Amino acid sequence: MRVRGFGELEAAVMDRVWDHDPYTVTVREVFEEMAQQRRIAYTTVMSTMDNLHTKGWLGRERHGRAYRYHATMTREQHSADLMRA
Repeated sequence: MRVRGFGELEAAVMDRVWDHDPYTVTVREVFEEMAQQRRIAYTTVMSTMDNLHTKGWLGRERHGRAYRYHATMTREQHSADLMRA
């Protein structure tokens, strides 16, 4: 996995996932938290989380009809990797 900074929306999503760590979260949970602070579409959050999964930052497991996502590294590990890079 290549270490790099996140885009603005990716960083906002990762912050919410890390805030729930070590628990898993759904797109709906992240969307509802973000929608309280900014105007955003559910599909935008879903696409961003899918992209983060594709990039290796999020893992996911099917839970019924939805996916439950979890961070593949802690916020501290990510910060340390950025400083090393």
